[in-house]
Amino acid sequence: MSVPSAAAGQSEADLRDTYRQAVGAARKGQFSRSKALQESLNDYPLAPYVTYHRLNNSLGQVTPRQIDAFRQQYSQLPVTPLLYQRWLKVQGKRRQWQRLHNRRYATTNAELKCYFVRAQYGVGEKSAALDATSVLWSQPKSQPKACDPIFAVWRGTQRFTQDIVWQRFSGAMENREYVLARYLQRYLTGSKRTAAKAFYELRRQPQRLNWRGGFAADTAEHRSAISYGVRRLARRDAAKAETAWTKFQSSHRFSDNDRQMLNDHIVVGLAKDNRFPSVEQRDSLSSQFVVAGLVDAAIAHQQWAELQYWISQLEPAQLAKTRTRYWQARAQQQLGGAADFVSLASERNYYGFLAAAQMDATAKLQAMPTYRMGADEETALLSIPGIRRAKELFAVGDNLNGRREWYQELDRQDAKTQRLLGYVAKRMGKLFLTIQTANNADARDDLALRFPLEYSSAFNAVALRHSVDVNLLRAITRQESAFQPKAKSSAGAIGLMQVMPATAKLAMRRGNLSQVLGAGSGRVIEQDLLIPERNIEIGSYHLAWLLRRYDGQRPLAIAAYNAGESRVDRWLKKARSIPTDVWIETIPFKETRNYVQNVLAFNVVYQGLESPPQGVLQDDEWATPAG
Repeated sequence: MSVPSAAAGQSEADLRDTYRQAVGAARKGQFSRSKALQESLNDYPLAPYVTYHRLNNSLGQVTPRQIDAFRQQYSQLPVTPLLYQRWLKVQGKRRQWQRLHNRRYATTNAELKCYFVRAQYGVGEKSAALDATSVLWSQPKSQPKACDPIFAVWRGTQRFTQDIVWQRFSGAMENREYVLARYLQRYLTGSKRTAAKAFYELRRQPQRLNWRGGFAADTAEHRSAISYGVRRLARRDAAKAETAWTKFQSSHRFSDNDRQMLNDHIVVGLAKDNRFPSVEQRDSLSSQFVVAGLVDAAIAHQQWAELQYWISQLEPAQLAKTRTRYWQARAQQQLGGAADFVSLASERNYYGFLAAAQMDATAKLQAMPTYRMGADEETALLSIPGIRRAKELFAVGDNLNGRREWYQELDRQDAKTQRLLGYVAKRMGKLFLTIQTANNADARDDLALRFPLEYSSAFNAVALRHSVDVNLLRAITRQESAFQPKAKSSAGAIGLMQVMPATAKLAMRRGNLSQVLGAGSGRVIEQDLLIPERNIEIGSYHLAWLLRRYDGQRPLAIAAYNAGESRVDRWLKKARSIPTDVWIETIPFKETRNYVQNVLAFNVVYQGLESPPQGVLQDDEWATPAG
């Protein structure tokens, strides 16, 4: 077996190569070779991680003595508690109940909770374990398979009642855990099962509330279903919800709190249909839910007097928000009063930029000077143990554990040091980490950290080629991935600009991009989208195509980039040429609404980094085209 010598003169590259070999051997089960290679690492910062990988790849053979020794020796590593948790789960799978029971601790990990309860039952504390199982089973969401054996025992006891099944079923419905709710119906019998079936159907057809006799009996189960159905129907058809609620509130014994809550939902639903409460009704409407809902409805329907009144009813914390202040000023503007945009216009955010635009003023970036870090200062920061390990983990390609080390160490530092570490991350080329570190340090005015200008040559080239603003491309990238070249979303979007493979295929065909990208077959595979330059080319072409489709209206193109063209087209049909700030505020998807606002704001910032920033909306963007 050939093992590098332990000579102190090993280069940094040699040490990293040795580390990779040691970890590779551990993953293959070649533990003797892994240990020998580890010995040659001396005091290399990642040497403990070789031990971690050996243990992690042989958890079934790790003894309590070994795991405890690792926890004691390497308590500073962020992977240590994770390794211990995995080891405990292995003990649970092997039914080592006494061992597991002795090591119980408070945890939020659902699987481990199940094993701890099973261990309690396994050592003879059966009554206490079954009581704890009642708590686990009652959660309104699916539990891990590790719970199944204790659930099976628990269901054979008197603790398993129709009432507790109904409690979990109704909780699952309220939490939109519909698969679980459907599953739970099998355990209900008689009238409760009939009520549950009718309740479940309300998720798709809340209008069933108005069907003859469906929920006529005044039972607790029917009251739960009616409450759910009225709230759901109020969002779809408030008039029908009002009709149903008028019938049920006189025939069923709802609590005063439930009556008020359902009345509030009806009021908000009607306001969304532009039917606002009368002046006489106002005094009876005080919950912040109904006030916020009426504010939103007033914005959507441009009911400025209603907006001014209901904003005045918000709690101080809500009144202080930039969104509230902007719309309060807009209401004042539309009602002919003195619109107070001035204080808001100095803030660097979407609503601040809108306020500045309303005044025909230049947006304020309020940027702090870029910090010039000296070599000695950087060396000192890189000598911090957790940062040193993070740097090496990044260097050997272990980004996950690198981030774990980085964030753990970051939490131990003061705000000044955290900001400086942002510059260290920037020099390492870890742009996502740079942004996160600056945010963690509350260095929100350090725009050099929070708004990277990397990949300039690629962005500049495609901006010229596809006639799209380079700063808009950067803003999209900042919002989509925070400049992570290998980012992958749960929906399947990939890379810097989070391009879906199907979108990439379409863009390649529309723009004949195979010639630019050098892809002779014209096919795009995942690996192509992980290459920054190719991802930028494809994502930029797609955005440019959307801009052309929507006649240069950036808010519409941005929304379509996030939510798709068909959805934007549907939303526009309801818009009928309304002010664009109102249209953005009423985008049905919260994710898309925030996305559009962030991209527009980021675009202003990127413009302002190089020249005086333009307005958040251009002259021809202040009104959406007629639907």
